[in-house]
Amino acid sequence: MAAALVSLSVGGGVLASAATPPASPCGSAECTGLQPVSMAAGQGSLNVTQMQLENISATVVDAVSGEPVRGVQIQFSTTGGRLLGTAYTNHNGVAAISASENLGPGTAQELLAGYDAVLLGDGVHTPASAHGAITVGDDGALLFSDRGLKQDVVPVDWSR
Repeated sequence: MAAALVSLSVGGGVLASAATPPASPCGSAECTGLQPVSMAAGQGSLNVTQMQLENISATVVDAVSGEPVRGVQIQFSTTGGRLLGTAYTNHNGVAAISASENLGPGTAQELLAGYDAVLLGDGVHTPASAHGAITVGDDGALLFSDRGLKQDVVPVDWSR
């Protein structure tokens, strides 16, 4: 576990690639005929034992009626713009992903700032976005939050 903490705190990984969501297809003046939506992102977690993202989700509801918005595509990305995945909202208006594959160099550090969920305009609904926090833990317990991980690493002298 100490190795995981060091790699999360110290690694100066450079982005191998960055995927920035495309710009919204309409400006605020052009979106007047679209249905307004509200979006909220859930609190995700990074399992350091398996280096897997879990509970990455967003909920989309109609801003007027409060009813869930079904079947819209949500893009999830790091705050640095790296695409984590996409999902469609279900009958409850919830879209969710988990990323068990290799997250790539530097991704864990980017996740300390949380993640972004984006609904690009689909011709029916207004574009929307939300930001979610990431907690860090292992298979059984929360180790620390993103704020605690940003503290300086203290070198240890093992020669004694």
